[in-house]
Amino acid sequence: MSEPIRPIQFYYRGEIHQAQGLPNTRTVLQHLREDLHCTGTKEGCAEGDCGACTVVVGELLGDKLELKTVNSCIQFLPTLDGRALFTVEDLKQADGCLHPVQQA
Repeated sequence: MSEPIRPIQFYYRGEIHQAQGLPNTRTVLQHLREDLHCTGTKEGCAEGDCGACTVVVGELLGDKLELKTVNSCIQFLPTLDGRALFTVEDLKQADGCLHPVQQA
């Protein structure tokens, strides 16, 4: 069994999210689906090959926000510390209409 992670903080869905006491080997996908009950991000291959679990991670570098796509099924949760996480749930519009990306 892996050691629990130290407390981490990351920005998710408009607020600062805190996680602690979870195993170091917990993936971002596991945390999203099992702990936060956000099931929009899917598991496909569980090996990082198919891209079904793709999320965007943002990091502030100086005065610029650098965005990277990552496979959440192989990205460990502690790597989010001090960063921002964006998922398919962030495309949801307040009025319930589809985002233009979803309409295409």
